Amino acid sequence: MRKKARFGFMVLLTALFAMNRHRFISGLFGLTFVLATVFMAACGGGATSTPPANATTFALTIHDNPPAGVTVLSFEIEITGATLQPSNGSAVSLLTSPVEIELEKLQTNSAFLSTRGVDPGTYESLTLTFANPEMTILNQSGQPIVIGTQVCASGQICELKPQLNMSSAKLSGTPFPLTVGADVPIGLALDFDVNSSVQNNLSITPTLTATQATVAADGELEEEQDLKGQITAVGSGQFTLQDDTSGRSFTINVTSNTEFKDFSEIGCTTNDFSCVKSGQIVQVDFALMGTGILQAKEVKLEENVNEQELEGTVVSINAAGNQFQVVVVDEEPVANSAPVGSVVTVNIQAGASFQVENDGLNIPSGLSFASVNDLLVGQDIDIRALSVSSGVGGSSANTDRVRLRASQISGKVSAVSASNFDMSNLNSLFTGAGITQIQVQTSSATGFEGVASVSGLNVNDAVSAEGLLFRTAGDPALIAKEVRKR
Repeated sequence: MRKKARFGFMVLLTALFAMNRHRFISGLFGLTFVLATVFMAACGGGATSTPPANATTFALTIHDNPPAGVTVLSFEIEITGATLQPSNGSAVSLLTSPVEIELEKLQTNSAFLSTRGVDPGTYESLTLTFANPEMTILNQSGQPIVIGTQVCASGQICELKPQLNMSSAKLSGTPFPLTVGADVPIGLALDFDVNSSVQNNLSITPTLTATQATVAADGELEEEQDLKGQITAVGSGQFTLQDDTSGRSFTINVTSNTEFKDFSEIGCTTNDFSCVKSGQIVQVDFALMGTGILQAKEVKLEENVNEQELEGTVVSINAAGNQFQVVVVDEEPVANSAPVGSVVTVNIQAGASFQVENDGLNIPSGLSFASVNDLLVGQDIDIRALSVSSGVGGSSANTDRVRLRASQISGKVSAVSASNFDMSNLNSLFTGAGITQIQVQTSSATGFEGVASVSGLNVNDAVSAEGLLFRTAGDPALIAKEVRKR
């Protein structure tokens, strides 16, 4: 079972005085609304638009559980609208076009969506509208699940189009009414509660909550991680990134403090902005600034020009056949034979490399990711896809590189010991594979939310942890990048 998570929607609304700042005209004040999904993950990201003249910045972000025995492996839904209702006047539309969100990537992350100018004032409510939910589930309930004409037998992984019981969700309680001044930074963070939203019959009733947030002293509204996409244009001090999964484009600004990684793998040893080229697939960690700018903190090369990458969650391993299966959660560029939510059989080519994306985490000795024998269900993996095809037996891909990425896992604390804790109450993807507990190991590189450190956790606390998941002789070990107490 998943808990309320940041891998769903988190909405961050932030008003910030922006006179004389980049992209803003001094003299008057307005309001720029930034919609972000904690799709940071997200991986996160979103399109920007030029705010109205003399604007104050207003930002929005969004974060992310199903019946017993059912594990949601992929959950996509379209946000078709977001409207802010002032106490006086007409509702303000915050989206110019629908945005598709993949919620399973946002348990501990968030993702930026868009900007829109509105006036300062008092706002009574926020209404989000939704359409076209799609889910990939693992049915371990012990009985078939029927949705319309679709039947998912017990033990199977199935792609479903569940019914949307309500197409909108209105938030009007705390922190509303929300007063936005011309020079007062404020924020609003929304959580999309998947557990409450997914009903016992797997229909969807969107359920969200909101909390007010504040802008940081350095001018950041939100820090977003793991925005991945293909570069479509390179300009002076900035580049345009296309996220093919959502279809959105982002203008990313770089500074002298932006760190560039792994470009030396393609022969660009300077590892700086000069290495950035159109057609490359990159992963970006950035800050959403009070001016509305997306400012890159780190740009990491994922694939070179004319290469393709698939990212997914491992759901089965055939070590003897040098194969494994994933449910796709991201693809760059779009692979029509392996869309998000589909199950893909990955064929590992002879001599393929195995890599770990450690993101500054120290990997303890004894943990290995060097062959198909180190694969484990629940790991987040990306592959360089040499080819992708579909046929009667489903989709398949051939790869010469398998990279371990940070997984996002939810459960309950079952034991606490020094800087580590055990997590149980895992979803059926793990329990079906005989895994009932995961060792979560933290360090000085681990970020915490809702609790200062492991010492603040108690048995039965609900938590989500993001980190590198390794197979061991006993319980799997997760080297934590982020721990979020629910």
